[in-house]
Amino acid sequence: MLLFQHDGSKRADYVGCGVVIEDIMHGYRLDTSCSIFTAEAVAIYRALQLIDSTMPRKYCIYTDSMSVLEALENYHDRCHPVVCTILVITSRLYSKGFDIVFCWLPSHVGIIGNEQADSAAKSATTHLPLAVPLSDMKRVIMHHIFKIWQESWSQQLDNKLHSVKPVIGAWPVMPMRRTDVKLTRLRIGHTRFTHRHLLFGERAPECPSCHVSYTVHHILIDCPVFNHHRMTFFNSSHLTLPDLVGEIPHQNLFAFIKKIGFLYLI
Repeated sequence: MLLFQHDGSKRADYVGCGVVIEDIMHGYRLDTSCSIFTAEAVAIYRALQLIDSTMPRKYCIYTDSMSVLEALENYHDRCHPVVCTILVITSRLYSKGFDIVFCWLPSHVGIIGNEQADSAAKSATTHLPLAVPLSDMKRVIMHHIFKIWQESWSQQLDNKLHSVKPVIGAWPVMPMRRTDVKLTRLRIGHTRFTHRHLLFGERAPECPSCHVSYTVHHILIDCPVFNHHRMTFFNSSHLTLPDLVGEIPHQNLFAFIKKIGFLYLI
């Protein structure tokens, strides 16, 4: 039985994979849009191609990519294209009398063959002309879109939400929709109490103690009238909006706004 070991490697400007058989290293460069999953799958694909041109019939292909092995085991119609190709080649090799076993091994624990495959993947110069999978292209496009979006968002310093959420990304959703709606209104600074005057052509509500217009920031952070309650619920009167309504809202936030009578005015 001959043993193949393979690995994939990805950096910002480089993607490669490596295959080792009997101390002979094969390294291949891939398009930089390819994911590490694709690189590891391509390494198995190349190992099978090398097997197809050899005389021995028994092989064990070692890989440290559990995700690729799981993808091979759990085939479905929308399978990764390289995984589909691996399954087709494996089936063909079985029909020709080959006996091929896939085996997982841990990475970065000093296994010589795996270290050699890792080295081959990181230093490969031979470019492998392989179409970039659609899933990888989608990921690259989405990354580029989010990058442009973030650059634009970072310039909107006068946006109320920006101070709470400077980095674009998905945030956890509250278990109850009513609570989630109230939290969202607090984050964007728009509540019934602070903005209903715009609908009815009325004067903006004013804080009688500070003589400034009521805002979410003033109610939660600035107004000294509520300092005692802030100390009670947050153990501090020096707070920021992200402290209270950030990605992980303060656990006592709603108890605080209920105590000061703001909960049902949001």
